[in-house]
Amino acid sequence: MEDYDVRSAASILASVKEQEARFEQLTRALEEERRNVTLQLERANMPPNAPNSQPLAWQQVVMQLWSAMGTA
Repeated sequence: MEDYDVRSAASILASVKEQEARFEQLTRALEEERRNVTLQLERANMPPNAPNSQPLAWQQVVMQLWSAMGTA
């Protein structure tokens, strides 16, 4: 019975570690998305004739998220 408890605890710990890693990954992706949205908002407030090097940055974020989730 004790072996089962140890394996169960080890399994729970491994699951928690995986969830922590996924949370960190999602936190980084969310922060990147926040930066890109901020950039888009700043560009939207620029005068119409100001240079705009990345008009589709939000699409790049979506593609990065898809890649990170393994759906692309």
